[in-house]
Amino acid sequence: MRLLTFIFCLSLLPLEAQAGKWLDYLRKYDMNDYSLGLAVTVSASPYRGEDNNTFLYPYLTSFEHPGLTESWFVVRDGELWLRRVTNSGWEFAVAGRMQTLGFGNHKSDALSGVSAPKWTIEVGPGIGLRRWPVQVHLAGFFEPTNRHDGLTGQLSFSYPVKFSRGYLVPSIEAVYQDDRYTDYYYGVTDLESTPERLAYDPDAALNTKIRIEWAYALTEKWLLSGKLGYESLDDSVRKSPLVDRNDLWSVNLGIAYNEHVFDTPDYAIALDGASRFDLRVGLFNTRVDSKIGRETVDGVPGEEIDLEGLLGESDNENVVQVDAVWRISRYHRLEASYFELVRNGSITLPEELRHGDQTYASGTDLQSRSHFKSIRVGYAYSLMRDTQKELGLMAGVHFSSFDSIISSMQGDEVEKSRLDAPLPVFGAHGSVNIGKKTVVAARLQLFRTDYDQYEGALNYFTVDVQRRIGEQFNVGLGYNYYFMKLRSSDEDLNGYVKIEHRGPTLFVGYQF
Repeated sequence: MRLLTFIFCLSLLPLEAQAGKWLDYLRKYDMNDYSLGLAVTVSASPYRGEDNNTFLYPYLTSFEHPGLTESWFVVRDGELWLRRVTNSGWEFAVAGRMQTLGFGNHKSDALSGVSAPKWTIEVGPGIGLRRWPVQVHLAGFFEPTNRHDGLTGQLSFSYPVKFSRGYLVPSIEAVYQDDRYTDYYYGVTDLESTPERLAYDPDAALNTKIRIEWAYALTEKWLLSGKLGYESLDDSVRKSPLVDRNDLWSVNLGIAYNEHVFDTPDYAIALDGASRFDLRVGLFNTRVDSKIGRETVDGVPGEEIDLEGLLGESDNENVVQVDAVWRISRYHRLEASYFELVRNGSITLPEELRHGDQTYASGTDLQSRSHFKSIRVGYAYSLMRDTQKELGLMAGVHFSSFDSIISSMQGDEVEKSRLDAPLPVFGAHGSVNIGKKTVVAARLQLFRTDYDQYEGALNYFTVDVQRRIGEQFNVGLGYNYYFMKLRSSDEDLNGYVKIEHRGPTLFVGYQF
């Protein structure tokens, strides 16, 4: 089903994407058509006991509303759209967005014991009709990272009104959320239930949303914009023991500057003088969350072991990460990345533990050692690359290796686990130059498998800001996220491993 949806999304891209004419148009696109701004959003949280959410963030915008333009690249309501608007008023699009619904940084007592929803990425197709004053848009989103694993849809009716110095766009929207989505964000499992918080399995929901968007050009260079939103929640959401509201509200205010913020898009330059090799060495401060579970030779599941919580291994480490890029030609490049993490732990078991073919009695002194290594290699093709921006697709392999040894202090009860998994991945990368010396870049890589003895998923995401120093050096600060969940019937594991690394990285780069 997901593969079919993905193919459908691709089919909605302009047909000219197969031809050099469309690709040439793409490469001539100027990011200076957009303004760079700073916005603040305050919104109500649906969760019991949670404070309102406040976010301050940079954003891209335009002095014109997307409903009043035919631009192929659109930033709309926190979503990124690639679209085609036909002469007859039809709009075909592919969209992506980050879903951040979840508990706050300080989870309330009412939510204690409930697994917090995690951020995720959602993508999907959209279609619209702009023949009448009222524009109609229909979009669907699925989630490729296997978190809520659900489907959502939205049908909106908007009425864009343009003024000499801005615009006003009121809209009404129906938001559908299937039962997998509502279960992930609003459900309560039997293990999470208490006498005050009963188990709850919600049905699909249909919410109603009303929004007003506006913008006013203070000058030719400065744009003030904002949004007011109200959402009425479906009964399936309202009845959740995690929720204490019938509706949600949000307020957004932003100011943007539009005076050639980005570098000049000199796409005609062959970039012969550009560096072909880029070597980066970074210090990665990683928060680690790793779990392992093993079955016995008879197929009896063992207990899930939290390497940090139960075995006392460190959940925060500084590791060195090395990244390299070799540009074969202007639009083709090879890339590689490497890091490894070794940790030790010791603990006195508070209760009996069964792991694989070993059973450790309560009170046993255990020691553990885990070794995780990740090597990523890939090939990337840049759909566009000039002195202003780069956007491309990649395909590659993640070589992930995990070794774990758990033994009693006496050394007579030893259980070893090993996993070596070369996983093919697909992804995208992009960067944009702000001025002459600052670059903002991001990469996303995903993989899902259910083949032979392996079943699982891999997600990798990184974003960074770097500053050039001279002709060959740069320094930067970024954020890395890596998640792997893999189940294997191989006798070296015969169970599953879940590993999550996330945290900031400080790096130095050298180009030659």
